[in-house]
Amino acid sequence: MQPRTVSSTPPDRLQHLVDRLLVRDADAHAEAVDALAAEGDERVVPHLLEVFVIDSIATDWERFGFPAVLRERDPPRYLDLPEARWPGARDALAALADPDFDSPHAWVEWESWYSQQELEPLAGFDGWKLRLYHSYLPPVGGLLDCEPRDFDLQAIRWGNCDRSFLAALNAPDFVPGDAVSEDGSGGEYERYLAAADHVFGFEIDGTAYAVPRWVLFPHELLNAELGGVPVSLTYCTLCNAPILYDRRVEGDVLTFGSSGMLASGNKVMYDEETETLWDQHAGTPMGGPYLASHPDLFLDQFAVTQTSWSEWRAEYPDTLALDLDTGYDYDYGHYDGNVDFFEHYWHDESVVQPGVQRADGELPEKAAVYGVTEGDEVWVVPDDALAEDEVIAGVAAGREVVAIRDPTGDVAVYASPPGPVERSGDALVDGEGREWTVTRTELGGPDGATRERIPGRHGLYFAFRTHYETAHVLR
Repeated sequence: MQPRTVSSTPPDRLQHLVDRLLVRDADAHAEAVDALAAEGDERVVPHLLEVFVIDSIATDWERFGFPAVLRERDPPRYLDLPEARWPGARDALAALADPDFDSPHAWVEWESWYSQQELEPLAGFDGWKLRLYHSYLPPVGGLLDCEPRDFDLQAIRWGNCDRSFLAALNAPDFVPGDAVSEDGSGGEYERYLAAADHVFGFEIDGTAYAVPRWVLFPHELLNAELGGVPVSLTYCTLCNAPILYDRRVEGDVLTFGSSGMLASGNKVMYDEETETLWDQHAGTPMGGPYLASHPDLFLDQFAVTQTSWSEWRAEYPDTLALDLDTGYDYDYGHYDGNVDFFEHYWHDESVVQPGVQRADGELPEKAAVYGVTEGDEVWVVPDDALAEDEVIAGVAAGREVVAIRDPTGDVAVYASPPGPVERSGDALVDGEGREWTVTRTELGGPDGATRERIPGRHGLYFAFRTHYETAHVLR
């Protein structure tokens, strides 16, 4: 990026002007914005972008509020205050930088552009950003201001939501699947699950559960105790990444929520007990008490299947399903067959998520993959590379594995029988000619031999590339 002009303004003058962006006076904001544009110093672009994003969402909540089911309600009070405005911020950015985004979604375009730049802000930017968030986004600022932290404050982006209104779905009820399936009859529960509905399926202690994506969507996270096991089903809508974590950590049971922040395009979680920040995709602490005490901790996980309700129910006729009466007073029907702009976003390589710096990789950034992890390494299987009758063999996490379609049609990774392994109808045949049956949870072989399924995680490739030290591709 080339600055429009070269500024000879003393640093204390620029610092005074960016500090004026923090006062509780929209008129003072407008004057400071105009003065910063006139000074022509690109080092204030990061400051202007931060306030431009807040201003854009605060002034157009009905378009940009998240989750979308809350757009018809009043915005959070702190966004509705008259001083939460920075008039002229977009024009100032255009005066200082090469682009001139002026669409209704200009704040997203500026964010995406900014994520590709190497811009050095004024000295003290981290402290300035914390002050901004504490004052104008208090639920976010309170979490962001943590020690220690292993993330760059400049790179952390606000995801136009926070824990005060992107509420986790806590302690929901699960009921027999036939009680909520649309092909059932009668009963006390609302029959809302259609055959083609996209569900997240999993097993806990031998019991199967199904959570429809469109019901989880406005929560992005579910905390429950199922079969005596406390779990969190976390979902990053931007990465299309459902991950089921065990909430038991070092003898404690944590309650997870969404912080409202994004790191490299992935949601940042927090736990209510310690307010530690957590990387949703990697399951690691990234700021706060657990990072201080257990910097190498990885949350344990269970395998999550993405499939249709009909496929899941065919495999698990006795499955339990989420009761639609959650008590949260959301119009879940808004997302039934409509996940807002995300379906387009997941498949459009030209759209760069704010906070994600593009890089050349083995796969397209938006490729849907399934990965298994070991520490800070991940081995991913491209979803479109695995046909129904295909087997992908390789080494992952130090052992021989095979990736196949499980009985629900989803990608699954198992410890491998002796190779080479081939598909034979619904079974596998190993290198010694022996047949192995395929279930969702394991491979069953001769004389009672088994090979376990290795729990993995779904997502778009950029989330694996940016949240693990090394990403290997199995083909």
